[in-house]
Amino acid sequence: MADETDSDLIAGELRVDLLRALSYVETESGPDGSYIVNGDLPPDVAPPFIRAIMRIEAELLLHDARQVTVDHGEPRTPEERRADAFLALALRVTDT
Repeated sequence: MADETDSDLIAGELRVDLLRALSYVETESGPDGSYIVNGDLPPDVAPPFIRAIMRIEAELLLHDARQVTVDHGEPRTPEERRADAFLALALRVTDT
């Protein structure tokens, strides 16, 4: 479900709604060099953001399912997949 670069829809949601949701998200550096993502989205802003993350997560889950074999298990954890979905969403929304 990759989106067209010039589309107003990202993962089925309006780019403007997702940009608004991302404006409530902050990151900070963790003690081990990782990043911590925090966001307190208002109730009217959260639903499109959550739906878009879930759709991208579903894309990633389907991709991961194709990678599973007898010798190799799941390629990433659900937490890793959610983090990857967030990053993919942020990149898609800001890709103009």
